Amino acid sequence: GLAEMGAHWIHGPSPGNPVFCLASRYGLLGPEAAREENQQVEAGGHPPMPSVTYGSSGTVLSPEAVREARDLFYALLASTRAFQGSKEPPWPSVGQYVRAEIARTVPTMAGGQEDARRLQLAVLAACLKLECCISGTHSMDLVALEPFGEYVSLPGLDCTFPGGYSSLAERLLSDLPEGTVLLNKAVRTIQWQGSFREEGDDARVFPVRVECEDGDVFLADHVIVTVPLGFLKEHHQEFFQPPLPERKAQAIRHLGFGTNNKIFLEFEQPFWEPQQQLLEVVWEDESPLEEPSTDLEANWFKKLIGFVVLQPPEQHGHVLCGFIAGKESEHMETLSDAEVLSAMTHVLRTMTG
Repeated sequence: GLAEMGAHWIHGPSPGNPVFCLASRYGLLGPEAAREENQQVEAGGHPPMPSVTYGSSGTVLSPEAVREARDLFYALLASTRAFQGSKEPPWPSVGQYVRAEIARTVPTMAGGQEDARRLQLAVLAACLKLECCISGTHSMDLVALEPFGEYVSLPGLDCTFPGGYSSLAERLLSDLPEGTVLLNKAVRTIQWQGSFREEGDDARVFPVRVECEDGDVFLADHVIVTVPLGFLKEHHQEFFQPPLPERKAQAIRHLGFGTNNKIFLEFEQPFWEPQQQLLEVVWEDESPLEEPSTDLEANWFKKLIGFVVLQPPEQHGHVLCGFIAGKESEHMETLSDAEVLSAMTHVLRTMTG
């Protein structure tokens, strides 16, 4: 089957989404994605998927309790829009604001029943982990509260490319003249603010000179650079000649980025029900009001939000895709496949009893 190592879905597939419009124009999507009613669904960035929520006690958690906690969490996220443009938001970060509001509601949570309250707090902790994956961060404490509401979620039920996300790039490339795109052409330096003359009788002067590792040179009026932020942090001083203005260099130094990883597990036979598309995991001893463990070696797998069932099984087989973000995700990258598989087996056996 097909495993998307990078981008997975078109989020918000509707007429306002240029990726969706291109994919539709090129006929790259399945019939469900093209249905008008699917394009009108307002999911708020959290598309509804038939799911089951497993607790660390080895039982399936009450859907009502999970829904109640999730509704509270989404209401708190929605309330962050009130601080957009505020010069003095009540808290610096989304995480601090959400936890403060949760603490304020604890006395009335779950009708005051202690066991039910603990369960709802555990579900809220899981919601924060999911939001870390969505925002691409280790902790929502690293996501600023004031601009958080600027993000606009387009309507539409998330959809995938039956032929893989790369089918869109391949289709776009096919429209370009041969030789327009050069692959495996690493750039050594970009010299800008210069005067570089091309050879020939009708020579022009260009302000930008791009020098490649293999010695080839390209002259240009303008260059758009789309390298990853991590590359810029490490190489911007020598990559651009002259160096970038200090305000841009400072922006590169201060900008942060997180780590998201996928874990694919293939089974000969599914242990989940055919209608289930998402298997969520909740560690019932956790709470957003308590500091999470910093022992990555012992507890990294607890940052896992759960597993998406790859659809359709006729194409993919019986495959689960787990998602994990942050420092725990980076720690996982240091482990062998056997160690990751052992941890995932432990999680699934713990959750399913």
